[in-house]
Amino acid sequence: MRNVQKKSSASKAVKAAESKTAAEKTVKASEVQTAEVKAAEKEAAAEKTAAKVVEKPALAKAEKAAENVKKAAEETKTAVASAVKKAAEETKAAAETAVKKAEKKTAAVKKAAEKAAEKAAAPEESVSVQYAGKDILVSDLMGQAKKDWTEKFGRKAAELKKVSLYVNTDDNTAYYVLNDDVKGQIAL
Repeated sequence: MRNVQKKSSASKAVKAAESKTAAEKTVKASEVQTAEVKAAEKEAAAEKTAAKVVEKPALAKAEKAAENVKKAAEETKTAVASAVKKAAEETKAAAETAVKKAEKKTAAVKKAAEKAAEKAAAPEESVSVQYAGKDILVSDLMGQAKKDWTEKFGRKAAELKKVSLYVNTDDNTAYYVLNDDVKGQIAL
């Protein structure tokens, strides 16, 4: 029995040694794993710090670029508002000018219509002078006086405003005064 006990104790001792070795191996493995985890954590922290160092200038540049974009947008907004205001003022001025021109044209058309209405409303007139067997139309004498205004005196027809006509049968002549200053005569 002693032999069995010896074997049993030896066996226990081997098992204990194996157990101790296995435990040591497990501890070593866990220490290795812990060391690897710590190394990985240190590496990650270093990368994070490096990223922050790299990020700060990039972030500063991005913020500055964003500020520049905001500033440019504000300047553009101001420029557009100014351009819109200027265009509105120019449009208003052009509209006022167009209204004034239209009013002038309307007034001119109204005057022309009034003159046409006066002419249309006036009855047809015919005045003739008869003497010594002659029959002379006053309208023919007026036409001759107006013709003298343009041909004989070299004036424009639009400048003629007033015609005064005097028929003297004793002299066999019609006398006229144009615009109260130009005098002439027509033989009957």
